[in-house]
Amino acid sequence: MTNKDIQTLINKFLAGLTSPQEELQLTQALQQHNSLPAEWQAINLMLGELTQGEAAYDTIMSQRNSHSASSKPSAILVALRFISSAAAIYLVGLFIWLQLQPAPKAQMTYTPKIEQSKPAPQPAYCTEGTPREILMCYIEHRKAQPDTYKQLKQMNNEN
Repeated sequence: MTNKDIQTLINKFLAGLTSPQEELQLTQALQQHNSLPAEWQAINLMLGELTQGEAAYDTIMSQRNSHSASSKPSAILVALRFISSAAAIYLVGLFIWLQLQPAPKAQMTYTPKIEQSKPAPQPAYCTEGTPREILMCYIEHRKAQPDTYKQLKQMNNEN
């Protein structure tokens, strides 16, 4: 912006006819000049810190946008995007594949038949009392039926 344009904006500003965009242009122009005349320094003070802050912010953002638009994303970012995309695709595929797989069938284990003289009695006993009393009652009943205990022990050893 030339000095003539700046003087025109200053005259409009003093008359109160400038729009906010024109005030912003005036502030940016005054910030770009290294040595300001005394009259322009007074106008710069009248514009206030808010307008100067807006102008500085606009200048910084325009520089940042021009820098980011011209630069390419780094190779690390590209690699990270590719790896994360591949991992996401792999996980989705694994989830779908596991959903489509049939459930494994339960295998039947061989259990030899044990000759029993009597069916095992149902524990209708030892249901009342403290946990210790219930346990002691259960142990006593187990000892009273040694054949059943031996058969169970034999079954455990076979498997």
